[in-house]
Amino acid sequence: MEGHPCVRDPLLELCIAHHVSYKYNDLQTVCARYPKHAQSLFQTYNDMIYVQQWVDVNVVEIAELSRAIVTGRKAADEPMRIVVPCSLSENLSIKWLNDVFQNCSPIPNEIWIGIVGDDSSMVYYKLSKGIVKPPM
Repeated sequence: MEGHPCVRDPLLELCIAHHVSYKYNDLQTVCARYPKHAQSLFQTYNDMIYVQQWVDVNVVEIAELSRAIVTGRKAADEPMRIVVPCSLSENLSIKWLNDVFQNCSPIPNEIWIGIVGDDSSMVYYKLSKGIVKPPM
């Protein structure tokens, strides 16, 4: 990042370089374990941190699903959310969604599916467990 035209403060450059290298090494290890889902995991993780600017973002491996999920908060005062990265070409089923809910601990009332398009565009869908009455 040093000498990058958008970054002028040397201390900020050091902080950004440290954050990127530290998080990237962790993410790289998880992506290597789940190569089939590596692209969607990498894209979702980076979108949450750098575009959406979520906080407390972490990658959590779920061996029973043979993939990793991403947890984080939209803001520091908001609850932790679970995001399951998926590619646009993946086939999702009700059974698969149930497995996602059952293998998260504690079992959440809602999850977010982060769908990555072929052009790296992202869309997030909120899914609730069971039938939930919409707010009036």
